[in-house]
Amino acid sequence: MESSKRNIYSFKFKDPDLRSLRSLISQMHPVYRINFGKNYGNLLSILNQQVDHTALITLAQFYDLPLRCFTFQDFQLAPTLEEFERLIRIPMKDKSLFEGTDESFPLEDIASALHMDEKEAKDNLETKGNTKGFSLSFLLERAHTLLKAESWDACYSAIALAIYGIILFPNMDGFIDMTAICVFLTRNPVPTLLADVYYHISHRYTKKKGLIACCAPLLYQWFLEHLPKTDLSWYSKEYINADIIFSCGDFPNLPLIGTQGCVNANPVLSLRQLGYPMEGPPEANSLEAFLLLDFGAENPSLFQRIKEAWKNVNRKGKAELGRANGITKEPYFQWVKERVQIIKMPFVIRTPIPLPEPKLTHVPIEEMEELKATMAKLEKENEELQTKLQQTINEKNNMKWELERKEAQLQAHVEKFNKEEHKRKKIKVGLEQADHCLDTLKGQLRQAQNECQDNERWWHLATKENKIIRDTLGAQIKELTNSVRQAKAEVDQERRLKKIATEASRVSPMVWEEKCREVRDARESVSYWKNQLESLRQDNSIWLKERDYVIEDYESFKKTIDFLQGDRDKFRAKLDGLVGFCNWAAKDLPWRLRDAVEELKEDSTPPAIINFVLLCKGLLKRFNEELEELQARKPAV
Repeated sequence: MESSKRNIYSFKFKDPDLRSLRSLISQMHPVYRINFGKNYGNLLSILNQQVDHTALITLAQFYDLPLRCFTFQDFQLAPTLEEFERLIRIPMKDKSLFEGTDESFPLEDIASALHMDEKEAKDNLETKGNTKGFSLSFLLERAHTLLKAESWDACYSAIALAIYGIILFPNMDGFIDMTAICVFLTRNPVPTLLADVYYHISHRYTKKKGLIACCAPLLYQWFLEHLPKTDLSWYSKEYINADIIFSCGDFPNLPLIGTQGCVNANPVLSLRQLGYPMEGPPEANSLEAFLLLDFGAENPSLFQRIKEAWKNVNRKGKAELGRANGITKEPYFQWVKERVQIIKMPFVIRTPIPLPEPKLTHVPIEEMEELKATMAKLEKENEELQTKLQQTINEKNNMKWELERKEAQLQAHVEKFNKEEHKRKKIKVGLEQADHCLDTLKGQLRQAQNECQDNERWWHLATKENKIIRDTLGAQIKELTNSVRQAKAEVDQERRLKKIATEASRVSPMVWEEKCREVRDARESVSYWKNQLESLRQDNSIWLKERDYVIEDYESFKKTIDFLQGDRDKFRAKLDGLVGFCNWAAKDLPWRLRDAVEELKEDSTPPAIINFVLLCKGLLKRFNEELEELQARKPAV
C-alpha cells in the first residue's frame, strides 16, 4: 500500500556562536544602538533573535522543490524580497546587486568602508581555505577598541561586517570571507539573502540531507510573521500599497544570485500572503525553475543572462494585481489540494475524533451562584498566578541573559588569561633563547679578545720593524735627495756656461765694439743720473729745512689768531652792550625828551636848562640819522 506521507529528511541549520558578539552589543548605550540601526537597518534584531531550530527543520520538510515555496495542506508560503526588506529594514532601491565573489576586490575600497588604513587592512586580511577575509576575533577586538574610543562610524562598520559574515552569510566559523565582504560593500543584502534561502534549501532538498547555510534568524523571523497571533490572518496590511517585484528581464519569474549560486523564486505564489486575491492556479510558465551551481561554471550564458535581467526589473502593484482583500477562490484551493496529493505531506494529518454531546443536568441557582463566585475567584487567582509567572519568566530571562553575559565575560577573561599565559611562555622561551645567544656571544667575545691580543702583539712587532725600515729608507732618501740637488746644480752651471759660450761664439768684432759702446753710454748715463739724484737729495734737504721754518711761523700765527679771537669776543660783547644802550636811547629818550620839553616853562625854567634840553634834542636827532645811515650801509647777511 502506498504511503500517505513523504519521507522526512535530515536537515540542519547553521547555528554560529554569537555570545561574544552579543556581549559586545550589550555594552553599547541604547542611543548608539539606535544610531547603528540608522545606518545598518535591523541587523541587531537579527543578531538577538532566538531561533527555534526544530521549527525551522520542520518548516523545511514542507518545502516544495519544483514550486520554490512551502506547501501546506491548504495554503502556500514563499519568502519575498519585500518581506525580507521590511524585516531587515535595508532598502534595495538604487543600489548595486551582488554578482559574485571578487577575490581581487580593491583593498582601498575595503579599507574605506571599514574606516581603516590600507596597511591595517592588508596586515589583517587572512587566507582560509580558498578565500580571503577577516577573522571574527580581529573585528571584535577592533570594535571593542573603537567602542572605548567612541569612534562610532568605524565601530559600527566593524560590527556590521561581523554580522554579515557570521549571521547573514555564514560560511566558516569565526571567519568573515570575501563573499560576505563583497555583499557588505554593495549595501544591498536583501536579494542575496533571499537567494541563499531558496538556493540552500533547494540544493539540500536534492541531496535529501545536509546543512542549510542560510540566515536562520531571518528565516525564523519571517516564519513567525505568518503564524496567527489572535485570529487567523493570511496577510500583512503593510504590503497593500507596495509594488511587488514580479520578474526581471525576459525571465517569467524572479532570478536570484546568491553567495554559492543562482536560483529562481516565484513571487506569483506569494500574492495571498501579501494581501492580493488568488483567483486560481498560476500559469505554468511563471513557475519555470532553475538551479545554477558555482555561478554558472557549467552554463556561463545563463549566469550572464541573469545579471543582464536585473537591469530591467518588472514591478506590479494594485492596478495590475487587483484590490488587496486577501480573498482566495476555490480554484486555487483545489489546485493546492491536488498539489498536496502529488507531493504528499511530511506528517500524517489526523482527523480529530468528535466528542460526545454532554448531557444536560439541572443545577440549583444557589449552587450556580456559588460556582460563579468560585470561578471568579479562580480566575482572579489565575490572573495573579499568570502575572507572577510572567514576572518569574522575566526574572528567569534576565538571570539567563545576565548569566550569559557573565559567562561571556568569564570566557573573555579566560581567553585573556590564556593569551597572557601564552605570551608569558613565549617570553620565557625568548629569554632562554636570549640567554643561550648571550652565552654564545660571550664565548665569541672571549675568542675575539684573544684574537685581538694576538693581533695587537703582531701589530707592535710590525710597527717596530716598520720604524726601523722607515728610518733606514729616510736616510737613504735624504742622501739621494742631496745627490740629486747637487747633480741638478752642476747641470744648471754647465747649462749657463754652455749658453755663455754659445753666445760668445756668435759675436763678431763689430758687434763686440757696438756692445762696448753701449756699455760705455750706459755707464755715462748711470753717472749722470747719480749726479741728478745727489742734487735732488740736496734740494730735498733744503726744502725740508724751509718746511720746518714754515711750520714754526704757522704755529706763531696760530697763537696770535687765538689771542685775537679772545679779544674779538670781548669787543663783540662790549659792542653788543653799546648797541643795546643805543637802542634803548633811541627808543626811550625821544619820549622822555618830549615830556621834558612839554613841561618847560619860559618864565620859570632857567635858560641854561632849556638850552641843555634843546642840545640833547639836537644830539638825539643826529644820533638817529647816523643810525639810519649805518643801517642803510649794513650789508645783507
